Amino acid sequence: MKHNEFDTSSKYKLYRTMEGILHPTISKKNISSYKIIIDEELIPLRVYYPKKVTGLNEAIIFVHGDSNITKSEGEYSHVSSLLQKSIDKLVISLDYEDFDNLYLDELYDKIYKTIRMIYKSLLDNGFDSKNITLIGDSTGASAILYINALNDSLLDIKKEILFYPILSGEYNGNSNYKSIVDNTMFDLNLINNLNSYYEVKIKNKNDYDKFFALKNNNKVDYPNILLLCGNVDPLIDEARDFSNKNANVELYEICFGEHGFLNSKDDEIIDEYIDVIKDYINKDND
Repeated sequence: MKHNEFDTSSKYKLYRTMEGILHPTISKKNISSYKIIIDEELIPLRVYYPKKVTGLNEAIIFVHGDSNITKSEGEYSHVSSLLQKSIDKLVISLDYEDFDNLYLDELYDKIYKTIRMIYKSLLDNGFDSKNITLIGDSTGASAILYINALNDSLLDIKKEILFYPILSGEYNGNSNYKSIVDNTMFDLNLINNLNSYYEVKIKNKNDYDKFFALKNNNKVDYPNILLLCGNVDPLIDEARDFSNKNANVELYEICFGEHGFLNSKDDEIIDEYIDVIKDYINKDND
């Protein structure tokens, strides 16, 4: 059964160009209430504006995770809005819930083409690549790592922030990562949900490993990545392993953070991860 990723209420479509998004002619609040269609072949966008819409020159592209896994059903509009309000930058979120029926390779191809379109449009409108940050959580973060592995020289995003990406694919009872067993008390359904998700979403089981960064044996030129994972997340050990194996990946562990903490209502957790990502985004932009 289809689930709602962004809102529990239906949203109307609004057809716009990227130029129309960056130079809105209607209320920015109204635009944020629609699914923006740039191209019927690409993923719809949800746009959240900073306080000032004139002279936009910094942007976040956000790829959400599967809400059944992150326990964030109907909450990704809130998450996107929180990022915008906390960091005060343009946030462009991909709303791909209408493509929930696609297999992963098909879905990731659409995510890749949509990100590529957004990135090129931002550059064409005067954005510096160092001021464009790609953010994803859970399965959305894994989609970003999959796109990194394409080594597309024309998609030269300098900074990424990945919240608790899915990295090993070891969710069927056989894992080398201790936390996958030891931390299940903090999230009893996570590993089973991951196993079920990939069982359905991967069409050809011979391709299983290519969807998990820790199983990819090809050389990948990762950009600078800030990886955030809760220290009680069952996936924390694979996050540590990925960070240790890649010099460009910096791991920050959120104390008492569980999988899906991007939607946490705990003010201490929110303040902690917001401070960390603000420092990361701003440190080279001054």
